Amino acid sequence: MVPTGARAKGPVAVRALGILWLMLGGFVLMACSADGNPAAQPPGDEPLPFAVARAAGVERGGGAADPATLGAQVASNNRFAVAMYGQLVRSAAPGENLFFSPYSMSTALAMAAGGARGTTAAQMRTALAVTLPDQALHEALDALALGLEEYVEATAGVELEVVNSIWGQTGYAFAPAYLELLARAYGAGVNLLDFAGAPEASRRVINDWVAAQTRRRIEDLLPPGSISAQTRLVLTNAVYFLGEWLYRFDAALTATADFQRLDGSAVAAPLMQLGRPGERVEVEYARDARAGVRAINLYYRGQRLCMTVVLPDAGTFAAFEAGLSVEALDPLLAGLRSTDLPPVRLPRFRYTSASVSLREPLQALGMRDAFEPGAADFSGIDGSRSLYIADVLQKAFVAVDEQGTEAAAATAVVFDPGAAPDDAPQFVADRPFVFLVRDTHTGLVLFMGRIVDPTRSE
Repeated sequence: MVPTGARAKGPVAVRALGILWLMLGGFVLMACSADGNPAAQPPGDEPLPFAVARAAGVERGGGAADPATLGAQVASNNRFAVAMYGQLVRSAAPGENLFFSPYSMSTALAMAAGGARGTTAAQMRTALAVTLPDQALHEALDALALGLEEYVEATAGVELEVVNSIWGQTGYAFAPAYLELLARAYGAGVNLLDFAGAPEASRRVINDWVAAQTRRRIEDLLPPGSISAQTRLVLTNAVYFLGEWLYRFDAALTATADFQRLDGSAVAAPLMQLGRPGERVEVEYARDARAGVRAINLYYRGQRLCMTVVLPDAGTFAAFEAGLSVEALDPLLAGLRSTDLPPVRLPRFRYTSASVSLREPLQALGMRDAFEPGAADFSGIDGSRSLYIADVLQKAFVAVDEQGTEAAAATAVVFDPGAAPDDAPQFVADRPFVFLVRDTHTGLVLFMGRIVDPTRSE
């Protein structure tokens, strides 16, 4: 049995998971139907150690949103993506790779924001760069997820799942309106666990679910002690991505070459090659000579989702990264055009991050009261102002090879109570670069990262 939530169907090859978990204490949780009565259901055929409840009579919204509304939310998500990238870079060690899922963060934090009120809600909107009214925000996220689901169901070789679920303390009360919001806009039901009586066992259940969703790429998201008898609620958002290249790199052409690191030293790395020596390959390419950067799109099957690789000129990566903004990035992406290039070269890489705290980055982006006891207002969740966010964590994995891309990420939000540029069209990524996995139909950035040393795997 799979915990309640909406998911796309299709072949399984690559997974990307974003988890938002909220540990809530000091209030009562019980899944309620639309009329306020308990609606607990048996967990299903498999003997998993939790029961399931959902808001009876509440249907998922169906993904209805007009193009302008979707565009506004995509713009918000992408602005948040670039802003969060900048914050994470500031705290990264020199020469450290980076990978995260801004889409998962935005979706999960929007679920939490659905219960925020007053200044807390306003600050969360600022941090997430949200411009839509609250109802339109939730409807847009629903429509984006279901639109992608519909696309991948009809596309061989690509899968993208978006699954939302809730893990709650059995026997405790939960605001019916909040439960209905998560059911309607996110397809999320409640999985009932006994945090109070068995916190360690509950932690293992959620960790096992996370590991299963990520094909064991994200293990032990919740470390020992992170779930306590005070835990009352865990919200989860899972994004599963399968990406097989539209045009695969020929493994026989992969060869070791020097990759120039940020400190000027070189490391031997396997560089894949698209196109045979002496041939030209047609890819979408853009060059901004004034900014000293070029980019290409590498499509996955179905030609809608792609990896965009952004390559600054040699010796300019630090300056480019320091000035990275949506305003700087959008014209480059808009300028991508089909171009014949010499063989494209890109390193084969694999990277697993540690669990990274997002508390300080989110505070820097304006989300301050949510982390302060007494100042935080999540009364939409439980009717009180006793809850605040103790921390936000994310752990991520990505692997790129000749066949395609594999990625996984898990995010946890913890609530407690109380050189001279060469302008010839070419693309050889033998130096640090930024990359994005995005939906070219809407422009939505699903994942973002940088590779400054492809030989470092964690």
